[in-house]
Amino acid sequence: MIDYLVTGEFSRIQLRVYIILAMWVVMVMAVCMDLWAGVNSARARGEVINSGGFRRTIGKLGDYWRIQVMALIFDVIGSCIPWYEYPYASMIVTAAIVLIEGRSVWENERAKKGNVAKLPAAIRDIINCTTAKSAEGLLKKIKELDDGQKAT
Repeated sequence: MIDYLVTGEFSRIQLRVYIILAMWVVMVMAVCMDLWAGVNSARARGEVINSGGFRRTIGKLGDYWRIQVMALIFDVIGSCIPWYEYPYASMIVTAAIVLIEGRSVWENERAKKGNVAKLPAAIRDIINCTTAKSAEGLLKKIKELDDGQKAT
């Protein structure tokens, strides 16, 4: 790489930069696909969609960026070696991230089509009960259903 700087062959450096940027875009796309699959799966299961999933996605992107920067540092060091033509570390790390996110998308699809999506509304309400007030309301609802069945 130092030879390219001295001779002014910036097209070779530009190619490496473009490859690294493309790897970062692919990483962001993979994480967005996982978010999309997670939201679709939650909708199918009747879960409440809130900002928690989006926060986890942003946190995940931050973690992945740190790993990508470490790969970039490795690629910069490797560019001083004559046979290290392309940013191999960035490509390997991106492939690993895409595999991880692909598995997550696959798990979301399985959960969407699983038995959890077919739960009755009352059981789904029990699962989504997060406060004492919502639990009281749910208990009233169950008692009303129980009283209605005893009357008939």
